Amino acid sequence: MNYTQLFRTLRESKGLTHDGLAKLAGCHRNTVINVESGRPVKFKTIAELMLMMGYDTTSPETKSVALLWLESISGINLTNEQSAADAHERIAQYRATEKEAADLLAQSVMGEHLNVNQIRTLYFAVSHPEIIAVIENIRKLIEQDKDESAPGAS
Repeated sequence: MNYTQLFRTLRESKGLTHDGLAKLAGCHRNTVINVESGRPVKFKTIAELMLMMGYDTTSPETKSVALLWLESISGINLTNEQSAADAHERIAQYRATEKEAADLLAQSVMGEHLNVNQIRTLYFAVSHPEIIAVIENIRKLIEQDKDESAPGAS
């Protein structure tokens, strides 16, 4: 089953027509038709229609529609056990490399004997990517100045 079929089944089980649901939701009937025909629709729109049908965001029905919608736009069969296992494996690999990066950072910080203020400054810079770009430009200017003032530079 795909999300369009499930959505239609849920709408019909509430005894609602396209027009009836559209009127409840305060939207055009074509919005409901677009959902059921699989035309591109934001999930926010689907969630609002589900809410108008009486399914809150934590209901099993809304979660099922959300999962099927995500499968349809991503092309990944998320209900397939192998797909889920692959996703868990990729997450584990990411966490492993994230831990390796954190360990490398800790070694570098300890190796440079940074003080608390220097560590706080680094943390601030990492938390603000625009700062990294400014620092990188300053580093390039300093290196360029060094190269130009080195003996034998033209």
